[in-house]
Amino acid sequence: MKKRVKRTFSIHHWCGLIAGIFILVISLSGVILVFDDDIDDAMFADHAKLETPAKALHIDKSIGWVRAENPGWDIRVPALPASPDEALLYELRQGQLRRWLFVHPETGEKLSTVGQAHNRFSYVVLNIHYNLLSGTPGKIVVLLIGVALLLLTITGFILYRRSVLKVLTFRQKISFSSRRSIFSGLHRVVGVWALAFNLLMCVTGLSLAITVVNAALKGGPKEIAVPEITTSVDATMAEARATYPEFEITYLRFPVNEEGKIQLLGRLYSDPSYYGKFYSKIQADYTSGELGAPYFVRDQPLLDRFLTSLHPVHFGDFAGLFVKLLYAFFGLMPGILSISGFVIWYYRQQPQQEQKQVRRKVARVVR
Repeated sequence: MKKRVKRTFSIHHWCGLIAGIFILVISLSGVILVFDDDIDDAMFADHAKLETPAKALHIDKSIGWVRAENPGWDIRVPALPASPDEALLYELRQGQLRRWLFVHPETGEKLSTVGQAHNRFSYVVLNIHYNLLSGTPGKIVVLLIGVALLLLTITGFILYRRSVLKVLTFRQKISFSSRRSIFSGLHRVVGVWALAFNLLMCVTGLSLAITVVNAALKGGPKEIAVPEITTSVDATMAEARATYPEFEITYLRFPVNEEGKIQLLGRLYSDPSYYGKFYSKIQADYTSGELGAPYFVRDQPLLDRFLTSLHPVHFGDFAGLFVKLLYAFFGLMPGILSISGFVIWYYRQQPQQEQKQVRRKVARVVR
């Protein structure tokens, strides 16, 4: 039994020391990313605000010139205007590069351009969180860190399982007799309270990391050549809404080659929030506007629905402000555990260092 505990502690100890600083970085960046849309809205409010409210949304009046002026870019509309005084935003992608175009929803007039949207604060933080600003090698490292955090969560539960009930019933006291005791108690209490959340973030985060690494190793499309959209996007959207009145369109993707389709991404009004805002979709032919068979998350097998829900659950933006605040609060826990764990290790080394110094002094005296 003692050997098993020692082995468990050893795994917990070394995983924490090796991955600790990275877990701290990913924890803090994750907390910021819970509010990434809010940060973008605040930073680019001047670009998105219309002086005169638009009376209608006409994608057809802008998609043509957006495509013509930006060859080689993947064209998307990440969100439809939420109010009449909000501009239409096109996000253009080329590898890790991002370009934003703010367009008048009704007239199709270009209002402003953010030429290096990939340098905005939230996107830099996103790259820190996903790849530590290191491309594909960084994505692999983040995946390994996720595995380490999962091992830390499991071994931490095994080591502190007898304290779980005491902590949850507020009967676990923190000793203030020494710094080491303070941080040891803090580590135990925070670890227990964060156990379920850390496990949730590990499972959902690993699912995302595997997807990201797999996509990076496969590589994206070699060449992006958005074909001319000869059908009416507005009419296609109207037909989709008429045919599937429960479907809310939240995101548009345009074909990146001649074999592609217009993708109307969104959700069903009856969907639970953890299905996300754009995981259901309807595809349409970009020349005729003919709608394909819809893909609705609710109609998929249980396993597919479960796997799909992992992503929005990890992001924490599937519900309102209260859920975001909960995510931000518990998202700090892995960082606190990394710091407190390191401090515990540091103070544990002190007696060993003192013993070594005493031995050296004794050896000198004997000589």
